[in-house]
Amino acid sequence: MGVAVRNMLTREEKKGQTRAALMDAALELVGKGENFASISLREVAKNAGVVPTSFYRHFRDMEELGLNIVDELGMLLRKILRAARQQEDYVTNLTRRSLVIYTQFVLEHRSHFYFLCQCRTGGTPALRSGIRHELRYFANELASDMRQFGSVERIDREDLEQICEVIVGLVADTTIDLLDLQASHTGFQEEYVAQLQKKLRLVWLGAQSWRSDRSA
Repeated sequence: MGVAVRNMLTREEKKGQTRAALMDAALELVGKGENFASISLREVAKNAGVVPTSFYRHFRDMEELGLNIVDELGMLLRKILRAARQQEDYVTNLTRRSLVIYTQFVLEHRSHFYFLCQCRTGGTPALRSGIRHELRYFANELASDMRQFGSVERIDREDLEQICEVIVGLVADTTIDLLDLQASHTGFQEEYVAQLQKKLRLVWLGAQSWRSDRSA
């Protein structure tokens, strides 16, 4: 019985490794300049070092593989943002601290974000929906953080969440700029953070003037 359990666990571990290898293979191709929408499962299988029939043991198609990448990226982002919230000065330095953490994370996971930028507008409806769901989650988390500021007390929950959706959308829109700037000059990271922080400040200054008075 114990041997059978160990063998089963070994098979599950191998299955997990192959699954991860297929996802990594797809991301590697995207990172080299290919568009996820045009990558075939045969290319992915070959790049992962497995036969094409093995692909179907893990994913129905490329769309399902892409949805798993979206989930993986969401979980990774949640992990680093949870760690950021544990810092004592998180609330007082919310914007810059979050941008610095996010920027470094993007640069460490470039292929994930090339994939995100491609599929956010050019992916299948299911992939676009999955990405929207993740962005909405982070907008809701940001809204929760913002409620710690007294300046949002006159903004109701629905309006605050929409404001945060604008902020998260702006960050997502400019992520490709960060990836493109990477090859331009040495100070690109600081430049990106400064420019994006200014844009977000402009959004926030407008948001602070908003009053959620439905009768007005």
